[in-house]
Amino acid sequence: MYRKAFVLSIVGVFFFMKQAFAQYLSINGQFEVDQEYGCHDLTVTITNIDPGTDPSVVVFQFDGSSSPLTQNPVHTYTSPGTFWINQYIQGATGQKKDSVMVTVVAPELPDTELLTCNNNELLVQIYDTYYDVYEIDYGDGTIIQVNAGDVVPPYTYASSVSRNVTVTGLFTTATNRCGATATLFSPLATVAPAQIDSLVALSDNSLKLNYQLPPNSVNKLEVSVGNNSNYILFDNLDQNTTIDTLTNLNITQNNYCFRIATYDACSNFKSYSNEVCSVNLLSSAQNNQITLNWNTIDLGAGQTTNLSRDGNALASFAAPFTQHIDSTVVCLHEYCYQADILYPSGAVSRSLTACETAFSTDIPPEIENISSITGDETIDWTWEIPSGIVPESFQFFKVDSQGNVISSETTSSNSVSTTNSSLEVIHYASVEINDNCGNVSSKSSIAPNLVLLGSDDPNGEIQLTWNSYTGWLDGVDAYSVVIKDIQGNLVDSVNVGQSTTYSLSLEQQTEQTLLFTVWAIPIKASLSFTRSNMLTFEHPPIIAIPNSFTPNGDGINDNFIIQGKFISEFEMEIYDRWGEALFHTTEMEKGWDGNTSKGKRLPVGNYAYWIRIKDFNGNDHIRTGSVLILKN
Repeated sequence: MYRKAFVLSIVGVFFFMKQAFAQYLSINGQFEVDQEYGCHDLTVTITNIDPGTDPSVVVFQFDGSSSPLTQNPVHTYTSPGTFWINQYIQGATGQKKDSVMVTVVAPELPDTELLTCNNNELLVQIYDTYYDVYEIDYGDGTIIQVNAGDVVPPYTYASSVSRNVTVTGLFTTATNRCGATATLFSPLATVAPAQIDSLVALSDNSLKLNYQLPPNSVNKLEVSVGNNSNYILFDNLDQNTTIDTLTNLNITQNNYCFRIATYDACSNFKSYSNEVCSVNLLSSAQNNQITLNWNTIDLGAGQTTNLSRDGNALASFAAPFTQHIDSTVVCLHEYCYQADILYPSGAVSRSLTACETAFSTDIPPEIENISSITGDETIDWTWEIPSGIVPESFQFFKVDSQGNVISSETTSSNSVSTTNSSLEVIHYASVEINDNCGNVSSKSSIAPNLVLLGSDDPNGEIQLTWNSYTGWLDGVDAYSVVIKDIQGNLVDSVNVGQSTTYSLSLEQQTEQTLLFTVWAIPIKASLSFTRSNMLTFEHPPIIAIPNSFTPNGDGINDNFIIQGKFISEFEMEIYDRWGEALFHTTEMEKGWDGNTSKGKRLPVGNYAYWIRIKDFNGNDHIRTGSVLILKN
């Protein structure tokens, strides 16, 4: 803080001083010294005034009785101390001795301050009285001397050219010059006011003020509590500082406005800096939002408030708005806010940080859509997460058809796999949401898996049936029967609408082995399909072998032709009654014409056959027997 009171006005007449020096007499009056008190390096000269003394019999000691004797009457002291100078005169009647004390002190820099006034005036303040006289060199050829403790009058420069102002300390008891303080000074036609840059809250009872002071100026910090009208003195400001910590305040209960008064030290005229007021930010958490309120003093048009959250810009408001509701929060997250008041002057006032943890008491909506994929050993359940919900976890329940809980498990994802204990039994599930705010939804409606049952009759017709799927709120758009071959290649996909049955005749079956699943297609297109378990139907190859034919050329039953289904390879041989091979073919559709063998027409009668086939599944089958030729 500013050290001492400053001179606001000067009254009276100032006289220039001339330093005078004298001789200082020894104790017995036998000799004189030209200096007895001064700063080092101090040179002392002795003048003998004892009448009738022969100079050749005079000797001196310059540092008491233990110092060397010398006839040189001049000595220089280079360090501080108190020294006794002794003079000895040898005569016929004996030795005459006389002494004087000399004090040597260390040179000190004068404690001074240069204060700028309007109209190129300078006021030199000298705060110490270490020296008897102070010499002021204004750097433009003007030099004055003032006694210690005297008030220095203002000095007016002819222009605003910068100059070195030197203040030198002098003792009237010595001729040498001592400590000197030199300062570069720039006169000003007008002293500019101070500038406040920022006011930052450090705690509930302290603020940090950043400011800029005009050079060589006198400044006082003023405060107004609760408004910006009634300013009083808060403290003096040190010219060499730019930051002050202001304490013993109550910023949570009061708003403090500050300004700096810059004085013309020569005329007592003062100018004021810009004003800055403290800001208090209050926060409170409500359901799904944090409300911010701030209070400060409205200093007029152009004042704005910038809110930040966790160091990032949040919102900006022009005065007089003093509230903001932050609804972009996530429960259980802590958010820290600050309010910055921006003034047209460029200054900023910053509040303390206000932190709140967001919360929500909203119960999550019930899960409405559950899908499932039924496998031979497991059932994979998935469900749709309601829009806008951030789940922490899900509680999955295996239940019976009445909703009674059989078992439960917690999962962080929206899917679970459960054991499929029976392919013919419908399993049921229900799910609830645990959100990241600690709230729990009600259990969803019961969702079954899709169970496909089927059989084939003696005619080879396959008949399928399945339960209605009720796991989706909007329901099922249609069921699709998907048919694949043994390699998993798609054979057909049949949309059966809302029907829960399907049949496939033998004639419609193009594969020996067929794999069936049923898919439930949701009305809501964004949902996953639900799939049933897979059923496999495998038929043996079908072979129809006639027991007779009439190869007489009438176009009716002329050839021995084998018919069948699900046959990939065919080979047939015909033998006569003696076991001689008559015919061989691998073309099932052509058969045996039964007419001749070795150029001779075959007689009616029984002929043996041997047939080998390979079915669609790669299995070999052998058929043997006889066929009767009735006419030939």
